[in-house]
Amino acid sequence: MHKHIGEPIVKKRLEQPYVGIPIVATVSEQDRVNSLIAELVDWLKTKEIKPAGRPFFRYWCAEGLEKKYKMEVAVPVMRMVTGDARVVGSCIPGGCYVTAIHKGHPDDVEKSLNALEQWALREELNIDKRWEGEAEIWNGRFEFFVPISKEASDWNKWAIEIAFLLTPDDAA
Repeated sequence: MHKHIGEPIVKKRLEQPYVGIPIVATVSEQDRVNSLIAELVDWLKTKEIKPAGRPFFRYWCAEGLEKKYKMEVAVPVMRMVTGDARVVGSCIPGGCYVTAIHKGHPDDVEKSLNALEQWALREELNIDKRWEGEAEIWNGRFEFFVPISKEASDWNKWAIEIAFLLTPDDAA
């Protein structure tokens, strides 16, 4: 297992409504992606909607050599919310997920993602994804920001829960 990843587990999650801002970005554009969190929190405040948890990223698709990610920067909410031209309302699907905690700099999360996927393969678990040509498409790939200490400015002390939705046949 990669040094930045904790012990993987399989756990059930209930469906969770959220609001998000869709974006297409590469890993090198992480500052642009992260800046959307503040925009989303401000949007919720103007609508007088309280977040129901910490921000997260939902990845829908990765394609091409540059790995352009189609994703959403999102915040959970208590009930479904109607979006607008910029913000979408959606749900984290309920089901079984393979999860692990990545500890350390977010730049190293790709190694943890790969390690978790390899672990799932060794355990004969099927991640709910498919390929369309060069595009890898996920029904549920998430990075949830885990509450961290007051040293949040130190990227090396960050924690991210990685979660992959499993196919329904692995939901036993």
